[in-house]
Amino acid sequence: MEQYILGIDVGTTGTKTLLFSAVGDLLGHAYRSYETSAPQVGYSEQDPEDWWRAVCETVREVCAAPDVAEGVAAISLSLQGGTVVPVDEELRAVRPAIVWNDLRCGAQREAYLKEVGDAKGMYEMSGWQLDPQLPALQIRWMRDNEPELFAKTDMFLTVPDYISKKMTGIAAVDLSDAGINQLCDIRRGCYDEKILHFAGITEAQLPKIVRSGDVIGNLTAQAAAELGLTTRAVLVAGAHDQYAVALGAGANKPGDILIGSGTAWVVTAIGDRPAFETGLDQSIAATPGMWGSLASLSSGGVCLEWWRKNLAVDGGEPVSYDAINEEVSRRKAAEDGLFFFPFSGRMNGEKDFQKGTFVGLDLAHDRYDLARAVMEGVVFQTRWMLERFQTKPSADGLKLSGGASKSPLWCSLAANITGLPIRIPAVADLACVGAAILAGVGCGIYRDAEEGYRALAVDEQVLQPDPEAVRRYDEWYAAYKKIAGALGAAYDL
Repeated sequence: MEQYILGIDVGTTGTKTLLFSAVGDLLGHAYRSYETSAPQVGYSEQDPEDWWRAVCETVREVCAAPDVAEGVAAISLSLQGGTVVPVDEELRAVRPAIVWNDLRCGAQREAYLKEVGDAKGMYEMSGWQLDPQLPALQIRWMRDNEPELFAKTDMFLTVPDYISKKMTGIAAVDLSDAGINQLCDIRRGCYDEKILHFAGITEAQLPKIVRSGDVIGNLTAQAAAELGLTTRAVLVAGAHDQYAVALGAGANKPGDILIGSGTAWVVTAIGDRPAFETGLDQSIAATPGMWGSLASLSSGGVCLEWWRKNLAVDGGEPVSYDAINEEVSRRKAAEDGLFFFPFSGRMNGEKDFQKGTFVGLDLAHDRYDLARAVMEGVVFQTRWMLERFQTKPSADGLKLSGGASKSPLWCSLAANITGLPIRIPAVADLACVGAAILAGVGCGIYRDAEEGYRALAVDEQVLQPDPEAVRRYDEWYAAYKKIAGALGAAYDL
């Protein structure tokens, strides 16, 4: 019987599933979206059942043929990190999941500094800066504000371990995802007792920690029935989405840099050792022996979605991306002195902010000028992030994956604003490719990640920057940073 592998990306805005043959042929693709709710300003929540429903529907769609469903040997996942879902003994969520871009935990951050100490220890333990958006503080927030629900909670899970327990009955989280939860010492691969004490939980309420590529277990009979597969299929530990993207993109050796463009725009640089001296987020990568440095613009792609849903609705529906590319390519923004500063980005020195701003609006500007400013602003912020990395881009340029890689205009802006070649994989959904590689390694189809990458490797298009456009964007980028400094001072008032 022919063998197949599934790579699934459970993202913030939706779930994608890709089906591959053992020799690397892409045989199927499916996608389901879901909503994020904002019950209060600064809150961001999701229904975890939406994740599971999307996983089941996409798997059933790509594995509709009986011989395919019978032949699926392994599944692995690329995951949104830092989203916490408290569940009872029946794996039912006791409240909506608190998403990684939620901002409610400012008081808990102050409590941590008072009760545990400074933020440096948290960073050096977990690899992530003390952040009011991540699970350690989210769990403490629930303890402080929802004590009855907190008491009903059997386990505090995140996306990888919630889906893992749904599939296999075993809650397991890989190391690339465990660090972002800020409950784990990533060097030792175990939970930190003082952080658990601060959060008010025990290790028994958390998933076991594994490494990317480890086999977690076979599908349960119930999960196999819901997914339309057999219990012979195994779940292999996946990776945080950015490290799954790195694996799928072939960015697996020291010096490789990629930009993942989704809800967030994330820059990831691969190295053979951690780079804590940079202050950037550090993780154990999906590739054995490799580390990753990461910087994120949490409102990257979501800025354009905000524009579509609020400023570009025609006939009850947001304008299409094809229309955006066509219209925006004829507009001006930075050239006219019109700049956009994303809802989370850098304003003044090292200070970040959480409010979006347009600067330089003119009566002559229409909604598509604003859209161009949004797209340019996201890339300006990405260039700013690149300046913080110890690893510098090589002459080969940057890999760009995710939603923006499907936009010729955004790819062109990335090349001209960074001044670097942009390498665009033919398959945009590289997180699924990386997950599929891990699935193949875990079930023994591939000897290692390198063999898996060679089997599933996709073609690349290389977009060269235009020298004159680079020169002009250098000037506009300098203006952007100058305005950012003034705005940062204004927001401090």
